This record gives sequence, structure tokens and C-alpha cells, in this order.
Amino acid sequence: MNMENQRKKTSGRKKIEIKKLDKQTSKQVTFSKRRQGLFKKASELCVLCGAHAAIVVFSPADKLYCFGQPNTDTILDSYISGTTEFGDLKSAGNSQNYEEYNKQYEEALKMLELEKKKLADAENLARFWNTNDWWNDSIDYMSSDQLEQFMVSIYELRRKLIEKADEHVMKLNM
Repeated sequence: MNMENQRKKTSGRKKIEIKKLDKQTSKQVTFSKRRQGLFKKASELCVLCGAHAAIVVFSPADKLYCFGQPNTDTILDSYISGTTEFGDLKSAGNSQNYEEYNKQYEEALKMLELEKKKLADAENLARFWNTNDWWNDSIDYMSSDQLEQFMVSIYELRRKLIEKADEHVMKLNM
């Protein structure tokens, strides 16, 4: 197969012009996404290099967002006092050190992504179930995507039925 045929047909990510956004909703969405990326990069920098960092950001809606390793107050106090002494990091509010906080943060991000995926799957399933008489539709005319979604729905229905049956059996045995 030729390399030309294997190339991606989409335009991919494009560089955007950096200028102030006009729409308030666009500002809020962009702020939220960029803030998450900024905090993630700062966390990675702290983990990789053992650096201490603090970021204080006000949203377009004037809400305060902070990030700090080991914590924001410790970093700001050190900056104001003109020292690089961070004292006993365990006294910064908890007995866990900042590496553990970073691990917890990364784990929380992973869990958030999993929950977002579960939500999207549930919404897709709900859309499919809300169509009228899906069980009467002929599968002969379904596309492969529709067939796949149909099978997912059938397996999900089966799983839920088994769960409900197990719950009823457990109630009866109590």
C-alpha cells in the first residue's frame, strides 16, 4: 500500500491566533481547559524535577484557582519572606509529602477521565434506548456501528437483568 493512501485525511490540530476572545462562553470554556493543562504541566514539572511551584489564577468570572507544590501558602510565604526554605513539608497541612499529593492528583485525573467516558457511554446507551420500539427494528438494515451499539445494549440489558435477579435472590435469602 502506498504511503500517500495511509496518511491521515483530517487537518489535525491547528495553531490558533492568540487574541482576546469576545464571547463569554468561549472565554470560560477556554479558561477551564487551559487552566487544567497549566496545572497538569506544573504538577509534572514538580514531579519530574522536584521543583516547588505556585500558580494563582482568576477566572473570567472572578473565581480564584490555585495550584501549589508542596502547597500554595508555603510557596507564597517563602516568596514573601525572600527565602527558599520550605520548612517541614509535613507541617504544610497534612502528614503526606508533595509526591504523594502529585500521585493522588494524577490518579484523580485518571478517575475523572474514566468517569467522563462512562458518562458518555451511558448517554449513548440512553439515546439508543429512547428510540421507539428498538426491539422491533430489523437488524438487516443496520450499519455496523448500529449493530455494534445494538449488541452493547443487549449485553448491558443482560447485565442489568442479572444484577436485579441477584439482588432479588439475596433479598429472599435474608
